[in-house]
Amino acid sequence: MIQLNSTNTQSLNIILANTNKALNEVLKDIAPKELTTFSKTQDLGSMLESFMKDSSQNLKQNQELLTLVKNNPTLKTLGSVTTTLKDLQQSVEKILQPKSGTTLTTQEQKVATTLKEQPNTPPSTTSQVATVQTKALPALEKLQTFLSQSFSDISSINEANLQNKLENSGVFLESKLANFKAPTEDLKALTQDLSKLLDSSKLSDIQNINKDIKEILQTVSKTDINPKTMEALDKALEKLSVKIDSNIDKTLKPNDTLFKPEVKELQEKITQLNKPEQLQVDKKVQEHFSKDLKVIVHKSIEELQTTSHPQKAELIRQLDKLNLQIDYYQLLSHLSNSSAVYIPYSFDAVEDGNITIKNGKNKNFFCDIDLNLKEYGSLFLRLGLFDKKQLNINIQCESQELKKRLKKEMKTLRNKLFEVGIHPQDIRFLDDIPSQNHYNKADQDIALGFEVKA
Repeated sequence: MIQLNSTNTQSLNIILANTNKALNEVLKDIAPKELTTFSKTQDLGSMLESFMKDSSQNLKQNQELLTLVKNNPTLKTLGSVTTTLKDLQQSVEKILQPKSGTTLTTQEQKVATTLKEQPNTPPSTTSQVATVQTKALPALEKLQTFLSQSFSDISSINEANLQNKLENSGVFLESKLANFKAPTEDLKALTQDLSKLLDSSKLSDIQNINKDIKEILQTVSKTDINPKTMEALDKALEKLSVKIDSNIDKTLKPNDTLFKPEVKELQEKITQLNKPEQLQVDKKVQEHFSKDLKVIVHKSIEELQTTSHPQKAELIRQLDKLNLQIDYYQLLSHLSNSSAVYIPYSFDAVEDGNITIKNGKNKNFFCDIDLNLKEYGSLFLRLGLFDKKQLNINIQCESQELKKRLKKEMKTLRNKLFEVGIHPQDIRFLDDIPSQNHYNKADQDIALGFEVKA
């Protein structure tokens, strides 16, 4: 099960012309007549202020601005993120792994000559001069690692890998920043969850331990976690661990809350986190954000600005383009009250592809998969998940040949869905039924933000 959690992007200061490159492109081309659509005052500042308010109050305005975004000439010709990533990969490899015979710059030639004339200089030293500045580009090396891992074949897709790719795609960076909690806050929350579980234990010894845990929580709510409270928590967890492993208690109260897997899991998480080195904010920030593509791109641009590499300008241009593409998906997500992301997999049959995930009312979920296939043209699928396991699929297929193939494999698809606990209720091709707005009711039920389970 894939689970992505995000706060309401309306509350984040990411959708501003000076921070979102895609919005800036739209505003550069916006005509006076179009501007009046968004603000009766014809004031750009007022329009942007209104734009940042709760989306539920500005559905019409957002839809109109979304139309401008999709029709913007610059954004329409951005191309696919996959192509940009592949171009970047080639450019970065040229910088980090120069081929033999690479022409040295004048300065590098001087250094090489000086080294060659010095006695006892290893023969390999001069040949390494061309890559001296390569070793001083750690951000680019990190980008290279990211890119080399980006093109997993879609046949190797799995839950953990997909979630990791989506979370680190750059589209969710600001949401992750808004949701970021200091390690001490995580420790408090985990300890509180453990205490709540232990409240229902029937074992008197456990209630005594839980009393100690509650006193620790009261202490840290007034001050902060310090070595003394950490030591007290360690002792309480050690006592708890003994009780969990006690055969006598399992015999007396085999179904007690104490022996639920959640208790053991929380106890292990708290034990691991309850260490000085694990509570360092800088360390968690590094772990939490260092693998995000938007962070890596930003650091790479900063790093390149300090170099004199002849390919610097071209690589920065490619990185700026990738930034614009990421901002475009963030803007789409904001305006459509959904989560729009690119498909982070390599699939030879696909020219380009996007996924849009929407959270509907009553815990219903919708996923639009929009593909441009090299051989068959456009393929659009809308998946609607209802009551946690009831699935409807609507399909629009440009190629009649592909449509026949899909229909032929429909029984296999249904069987595969049943195997993973999903019940396909209705799978249909939209051109087989009278033309109408099939998504109108579903769109009305879609709410802001998302918590996706698919």
